[in-house]
Parts: sequence; structure tokens; C-alpha cells
Amino acid sequence: MLENFIRQPEKQPDLLALVKKLCHRVSIVFGGGFVEITFDGKIVLVTGGSRGLGRALVEAFLENGASVVTCARHADELETAVGALQERFGDRITGWVADIREADAMEQLVHVAQEHFGGLDILVNNAAFSHSGTGLSLTDEQWEDEWQMKSMAVVRGARAAVPALRTRGGGSIITISAVFDKQPDARFYASSVVRAGVLGLTKLLARELAPDHIRVNAIGAGLIHTPSWEKRYDPTTSSLKRYLEETARAYDVAVQRLAEPEEVANAVLFLASDAASYITGTQLDVDGGLARYL
Repeated sequence: MLENFIRQPEKQPDLLALVKKLCHRVSIVFGGGFVEITFDGKIVLVTGGSRGLGRALVEAFLENGASVVTCARHADELETAVGALQERFGDRITGWVADIREADAMEQLVHVAQEHFGGLDILVNNAAFSHSGTGLSLTDEQWEDEWQMKSMAVVRGARAAVPALRTRGGGSIITISAVFDKQPDARFYASSVVRAGVLGLTKLLARELAPDHIRVNAIGAGLIHTPSWEKRYDPTTSSLKRYLEETARAYDVAVQRLAEPEEVANAVLFLASDAASYITGTQLDVDGGLARYL
């Protein structure tokens, strides 16, 4: 089939699309056989999917056959991202404007997944931001923001998603966390504190939900090349490439660079797949060797 495409130049775009699709279908040697990482027929909810890592996560699940619901706080960014993805994946992607700090946001998003696609199989808690400051300088409002976004949204997400996951016979909950939950860093002061609690929640939920065939895991991310880092970049001082390299050195990242969003998304696909069927209550670090803990 590939040979036929090569002989017909007018079909080259189809060939490129096919090759890209095949490259995203990953097989892993597992128990003497192969497990294909595919999400055909699966329904996924990814929070914060309009840009950065969230956008990469949405695209990765779509590339591998899933139907995806995502959300963002800013309607214009969400509309742009979802519109571009709908051009490629059709009605397998839908977006919903939501602020997951609000008490009913996660319940609404799960309802969208059920109404639009018929259920839910995988929840990825991705949406987050960080306030800079110290234990003494951060305000009550900033602490509350971090708590609601990174902790309570995960609690409410599980509360809303579990009945839907049970209906489908089980599923997976994955939270995008950071290695600073185990290795606190004053440069991510509030995040280090709040994410440490989320790691404990991941462990407890994993045991609580195991009888329902629901696996609960986390990703311990390091530094990821996302728009948030580019916002800190001053083009009058150096090139973006040099700035990112200097950032990696400043944080003593072993591989001396930031992760690309797709590299973290690949780890999420693994944890969400049947290839990780015996993994629950675990944080998988994707940090380029940043963390020093054992």
C-alpha cells in the first residue's frame, strides 16, 4: 500500500498522514506478546487542553483513536485549539469553557463526556498554574488558588468521574503533578506543598478504587517547554534556545534541556493504556533526571 502511494504523487499528503498515524501506534513487548497502545472507542477527559502540555495530551489521545473532551478558562484559546483539531479529527473532539477551581466544574465536564460521547474511560487532571512567592509572601488568596486548582479539582474530578468509570467497567485517572512534590523547591513554593498532598491522595484513591478496576496514577513532570516558560523569556537578552538551555542548567536537569510536551504525553498514554494494567498508586517521573530522590 505504501508503494502505491509513493508511485502516485497526488496522494503524498495521504501517505504522510498514514505514516504519522502508524508512528503513533506503539506496540510494547509484554508477557511474551505485544500490547498495542490504542484507545479506539475510549472516551477521555483532559482538563486544560487548549495549549502546552494539555494540547499535546489531547492530540496524542486523538491520534491513537480516542474521543476527547477538554476544557479551558479562556473561550478564545479553547475555540482556536478545538477548531484546529476538529479539522483533523472531526467530531471526536469537543471543548467546554470551564474553570476547574469552581465547585461544580468537574461534574459538568463529566456530564459533557457522557452526553456527547456516551461515557468516560480516562480522566487526565492536567490544568494548573503556579503563583510565585514564599511561605511568608504568598497571600491567602494565592494559597487558595493553588489548593483549588491542584488539589480540590482532583478530589472533585474523582468524585464526578468514578460513577461514570464504574459504568464502563473501570478506567484510569492520571494527574499531572511534578517532581517537586517529593523534592520541594522554593521556586515552586506553593506548588511543592500542595502537590505533596496530591501524591498522598493518589496513593489512597488507588487502593480505594482498585476493586472497581480503576487505576489511579500520577506523572512527576520536570520542566516542560510550554508557553509559560516563553512568557518569562526576554528577547532582548538572548535567543529563546539559549534561554531554555540556561533554564535547564539553572535547575540542574541531567539531560540539559526541557522536555517537549509530546515526551510527557507519551508517558501519559502508557499509564492510561492496557500496557500499564498492573500499575496503580504510582508516580512516573518524566523529568530528564532533575529529581535527586531515590
